[in-house]
Amino acid sequence: MENLSRALPPLNALRTFEAAGRLGSFKAAADELCVTQAAVSRQIQVLEDYYGQALFLRGNRKVDLTVEGRFLYLAANSALRQIAASSVELKRRKGKEHLTLATTTSFSRLWLLPRLKLFHKLHPELQLHLVSSEGSPESHESFDAAVTLGYEEHPDFVAEFLFSEDIFPVCTPGFLAKHPAIDDLDGLLQVPLLNLSADHWKARLWPAMDWNRWLEHFGYSLDQCQPVMSFSHFPLLVDAVMEEMGVGLAWHHLVQNKLESGALIRPLQQRWRADDRCHYFVCRRERAGSPEIATLREWFLEQTRPLRERDLAD
Repeated sequence: MENLSRALPPLNALRTFEAAGRLGSFKAAADELCVTQAAVSRQIQVLEDYYGQALFLRGNRKVDLTVEGRFLYLAANSALRQIAASSVELKRRKGKEHLTLATTTSFSRLWLLPRLKLFHKLHPELQLHLVSSEGSPESHESFDAAVTLGYEEHPDFVAEFLFSEDIFPVCTPGFLAKHPAIDDLDGLLQVPLLNLSADHWKARLWPAMDWNRWLEHFGYSLDQCQPVMSFSHFPLLVDAVMEEMGVGLAWHHLVQNKLESGALIRPLQQRWRADDRCHYFVCRRERAGSPEIATLREWFLEQTRPLRERDLAD
C-alpha cells in the first residue's frame, strides 16, 4: 500500500472502537481507557462517519457489533495485540542491563558455564557479556565486573573475597581401578602425570602451579616420576584425564561438578590448601552500588559459599 496514512482510519477512534467491541459496552470501554462514556460515544461516531455505516447495534445496557463492525473489530484487535506485544518486548529489551563480566577461560568454561542457566532463571533482567582470557584483566580493559586470580589494590576498583585455592590430583574411577597403587605419593610417581604448562601460566601475582611445585610442597621431586604430558589450557588437561591418559593436578572449584557426579575422583588424600592464592569478585568503584552489580556480586557470593565454608571447616 503506497500511502498507508491515507488508508488508515482515525487511530484514536479505532483504539476506542476495539475496546468497546471487546468489552461489549461503551461504559466498560470508558473505564478501561480512563475517559467518559460520552467521549467513547463521540469516538465511535467519528469512526462510523468515516466509514459511512453503523458499527454497533446500540441497546440500553450493552452494544453489539454489526456485521461490518465485527469485520473491522477482528482486524483491529489482531493488529493492536501485535503492537502491544512488540511494545512489551521493546520495553523489556530497554530494561535489560548488559554487564560485561571478565574471567579466565578455565573459570568460564568449567565453573561459570554450568551455572549460567540457573543465573538466567533467577535474574532474567540481567544479560551477561562474557569476556574470557588466560589471565586476570588489566585495569585499563573494558569490563563492569570480573572474577580475578588475586587482586592488586586500585583506586578505581573494589574487591570482595570469594575463595582460596584447593589443589589435588584427580583421575577417573577406571584409571584408579587399573592403577590401585596411586593411593599414595610413591605410587602416584609411577604413572603418567598430566601437567598444566608453566609456559602458558598468565596469573600475574602467583608463580605457576604445576606438578613440580605441587610435589615439592610434599617433599617430592618431578624427576622421580613418569614423563609428564603438558597442556596449555586446563580444560584440555581435564579432557585428557577423562580419557584416562594419566593423573591430572586439579583445582577444586574447577572440577567440583565432576567430583560430585563421580566422573572424577581424588585417588589420594594429599591436597595443597593454598590460602594465599585467592579469587575475588572485582567491580568498578563507580558501579559498585548499582542494583545490577549488587545482584551479580550476591549471586557469586552465594554460589561460592560452599568453597568458603570448606575453608573454615578444615
